[in-house]
Amino acid sequence: MLHDLRIAIRDKLTIKLVYKDPQGEIRYRRVDPYKMTDKKLYGYCHLLKQETIFNLENVLSLQVTDVKYDQ
Repeated sequence: MLHDLRIAIRDKLTIKLVYKDPQGEIRYRRVDPYKMTDKKLYGYCHLLKQETIFNLENVLSLQVTDVKYDQ
């Protein structure tokens, strides 16, 4: 999963993300990933229409799309 995320960041590809929010609810997002640290993913969330920080430990799955974004 982290390998795919690094590729998406490098190639500026939108991802489809499934994660568990702080309340334990499963959420689905389309995200333009900008950068990643050991514990966080930074990117633009299309649903919220703003930059968002995701905890990597809460990411259940992700799919790299072929949609390029401009940062």
